[in-house]
Amino acid sequence: MYKKNKLSSCIQLALALGVLSAPVSVALAQQTESEENTQNTQQEEQTAEKEVVERIEVTGSRIKRTDLEPTQPMTVVDGEYFSERGLTNAADAVVEIPGVQAAASPVIGANVGASSQGVGQNTINIFGLGSQRTLTLVNGHRFVSSNSPVGGGSAPGSQVDVNNIPISLIERVEVVKVGGAAVYGSDAVAGVVNYVLKKDYEGAEVSVDYEDKDGIANEVSFRTLLGGNFGGGRGNVVLSVEYNETDNVLSSEVPSLRDSWTLQQPSAADRVLDPDGNYNPGQLRLYPQPRAGILSFSGLVTPGPLAVTNFGIGQWGDGNFYQFAMDGSGSLVGYDPGVATGNAVWSSGGDGLDLVATNTAQEGYERVNITAIANYELTDDVNFSLTTFANSSDAANPGYQATLYSSGVFGGTGAALRFSTDNPFLTDSSRSELEGLLGGPGDFYMHRGWLNLGQREVVNESNVRSIRFGFDGEFDIANRYFDWEVSYQRGVSSVFSQSTAINDWRWLTAMDVGINPETGQIDCKFNYVDGYGDELVPQGSGVRGTESILGRPGDCSPFNPFGTASEASIDYISYLSMGKTRVEQDILSAYISGDLFYLPSGTVSALVGFESRREYADFKSDGTDQFMGFSDNSTGGEYRTKDVFGELYIPLADPSQDIPLVYSASLETSYRRMDNSRSGTDNAWAVGLNYRPIEDLIIRANVAETVRSPAITELFLPRVQISSFAADPCHGANRGNGPDPETRQRNCDAEGIPEDFVSIATNASRFGYTGGNPNLSNEQAESKNIGIVYAPSWAQGLDLSVDWVEIDIEDAITSFSLTNIMEACYDATNYPNQFCDMFVRGPDFQLPTIDAFESGYVNAALRSFEAIEYAGRYHKALHEFPLVGGWFSEGMGDLTMTLRMYNLKKNATSNTGFDFSDSTGQYNNPDWRGDFKIAHRLDRLLTFLDVRYSGEGSRNVNNTDEYKYIDIDGTPYNSLPSITTFDLGMVYDFSDTVRFRAKVENVGDWYPNRKELQAGRWTWGRTYSIGLNMKF
Repeated sequence: MYKKNKLSSCIQLALALGVLSAPVSVALAQQTESEENTQNTQQEEQTAEKEVVERIEVTGSRIKRTDLEPTQPMTVVDGEYFSERGLTNAADAVVEIPGVQAAASPVIGANVGASSQGVGQNTINIFGLGSQRTLTLVNGHRFVSSNSPVGGGSAPGSQVDVNNIPISLIERVEVVKVGGAAVYGSDAVAGVVNYVLKKDYEGAEVSVDYEDKDGIANEVSFRTLLGGNFGGGRGNVVLSVEYNETDNVLSSEVPSLRDSWTLQQPSAADRVLDPDGNYNPGQLRLYPQPRAGILSFSGLVTPGPLAVTNFGIGQWGDGNFYQFAMDGSGSLVGYDPGVATGNAVWSSGGDGLDLVATNTAQEGYERVNITAIANYELTDDVNFSLTTFANSSDAANPGYQATLYSSGVFGGTGAALRFSTDNPFLTDSSRSELEGLLGGPGDFYMHRGWLNLGQREVVNESNVRSIRFGFDGEFDIANRYFDWEVSYQRGVSSVFSQSTAINDWRWLTAMDVGINPETGQIDCKFNYVDGYGDELVPQGSGVRGTESILGRPGDCSPFNPFGTASEASIDYISYLSMGKTRVEQDILSAYISGDLFYLPSGTVSALVGFESRREYADFKSDGTDQFMGFSDNSTGGEYRTKDVFGELYIPLADPSQDIPLVYSASLETSYRRMDNSRSGTDNAWAVGLNYRPIEDLIIRANVAETVRSPAITELFLPRVQISSFAADPCHGANRGNGPDPETRQRNCDAEGIPEDFVSIATNASRFGYTGGNPNLSNEQAESKNIGIVYAPSWAQGLDLSVDWVEIDIEDAITSFSLTNIMEACYDATNYPNQFCDMFVRGPDFQLPTIDAFESGYVNAALRSFEAIEYAGRYHKALHEFPLVGGWFSEGMGDLTMTLRMYNLKKNATSNTGFDFSDSTGQYNNPDWRGDFKIAHRLDRLLTFLDVRYSGEGSRNVNNTDEYKYIDIDGTPYNSLPSITTFDLGMVYDFSDTVRFRAKVENVGDWYPNRKELQAGRWTWGRTYSIGLNMKF
């Protein structure tokens, strides 16, 4: 009895202190002997009823117990931490944890690309094993996903957008690493993130936060919380309303992103030889200001259909390159090809296409979350609960229309455009110069990235509605405690997206101009040539009538390709491309748990339960893209699961038994039988052990088998056209890469591909096809962990833990990218194999622009992961601190230090079973990550310093050549330095009702150097934030 009360008090103390993310079991505070004796006396006076109240449920098990010793590594972040650090998103504190990262985030930074249906979303990825393998819960229950089956912000799956979780209602976040499927169901492979919300709140409060990111972007957050009791204290209602707004930011607005860098095969003059005078054909050199020398934003003009300025292709007879002026005047001016690299496309500097000008650094959003929680005690033993969410957000990605390119390297409507010198949009001077270069009237070609077609902003309107209600209670039978719960939950999320697209037919028609004989003005030929476009009558997709895709004669507004396009012409060629996602989730669940019987070591407890779940997702496009020749990617489907599950907790030894070297021990098991309507039946189970040889030391271990069910996208996606670049294994610079470079080299040679081959697909996307697979089975995973927790009684306030984790995944669902397919072909010892038939090469060994490859989802990948986590926490009055305590007098406050370190041992991936690649030690998967937090509290003032560390990493762990990567100054390098950043802040409570806080993130204003920036490392510079909280 005494022990139970002590542990329960420790739980409350740990949560009150805000353990920050040290493992929960590490946070158990040790008490002095006098405190223990006092508490023992008090506990003897407690009733059995009080004992029941103290039982608590912690993530990883549904059995409510009085001890808090999980068999897996657990991290807890207290809700107070969000307030003190001024965090405005539920993901912020979680992704700070070493080993946890954001999978989707509004901050894109140096990583190019965005989704059409996932703009502004935030999802969580434990151990980097994929966000689809991290299960996010709210109050121990699933939450409806916002991840679209098409164009989602994360990998296919049921990931939760944690933007929907209200900050002001978070009581704590429990992060259990390793498994969880036996307790919570499919998807809990890497671990579980459980947001525990406040159930009973009385009072009112308002919070306002403002953040300035590097003087470039702002964020404003406003939150209100209102709660109170009713029914004579038997009921409680809490209402939370939150508003957040962030800015759209283009990469060109961020200095550190604007000054971009690229790694390219060096030109002959830039090659660096090794000490023996040899040159590595796969050598890559760092160049500033990458520009695509195959087109420009104003229009590169060439005498022929191909422009590759690095190789001199596209020069005129006078040896020069020309383009139209950027000022829109239509004048013909010189084109600077920049400094040639050894790559066909990319040069350094010059007038070529600059992709940074069209990239997004941060997606802006405006979000409103409304959450209500109600509880009512129907009787002393039965409670009714209701939780509702009504969230809405508008998010935008401010990209540009420059995703439309015209270049001789591309095909179809993306090819270079041919014009005649009699085009009426040419200025007299440009016509004269062109005819002079051509030797008279004739045709010329233009290669352009169309930045003047207006901004192509992708806008998402998202809504989430969720309601969960249920009954729970507790009762005694034969002096045995039982608790139960029955609940139903329905969640619906929808995403409506729209973006401006270009109608290729209208665009080409608007450029096919002449002089209208009736008006004498420049006009589209479609407007005055009889029969023009009669064959372009749309069919299907609900279209009715005989009107041409081009509209009616007179609708077309001529488009000037050489200068400034008119608004009327842009309106004519543009259309809104729209899509709508709807995700539904229905869950009916019930369980009962309680005490089975008593052993000398304690009470054996068990739980049995049932869950029926329906997951439905649907994406519908508006059909307009089909007019342009694109596939209809509308898709949808559902699956249902019926699960039965159970848990068993067995205390093996108790301190009262006085067993040598066995202070206490317990065994816990969990099992779930899953019946999925699509992937069939499967089992998940886990067995865990807690062993205390002495009171101060816990040894914990767990082994589990978990599963992940196929997502709706993976099952039902129709065969659709996609585009992809490819790191062609037979490209000269890539031949020395791969798991076995000799095998790759031998297979490329066998196909007859030259050693200095330059693959266009490395720089110009190719079109192919992919689709879903209704015959997919569940992913299978096995996880193991073992750790120790040490809280020495001789060092009050010190807690330490170490945990080893291993996760192996088989039959992982993957969709081969073009690069994956080609690597599987050329890196295999059984070349040629089936993967070689999934892509085609032409006589020149280049991949064709269209119909280049065929892909789809299969159960083929393997993942193997291993890591060691370290955590430590020390809390003490400042005057009692070792070594320095003598410098301070009593009453000068308390000091808390927390250290978390994450040592990655293995992170290996194989898409085919024979192409394992371990990225451990690479710059994006360094051996070490960690953070150190130190906080000092003196009465009403809290000051803190947070230090974050990411270790040094290899530029490419598979590279063994010292001269593979060359800096701009000709110095070889193969590693990127470690990163250490500092945050400094303070919180001051003017009273019990008014709190002010201020924080500076990245105090040292760390920016990535050129090598880091090229590799994708990036963060905001110095960031300031302030906040105010008032309670009423």
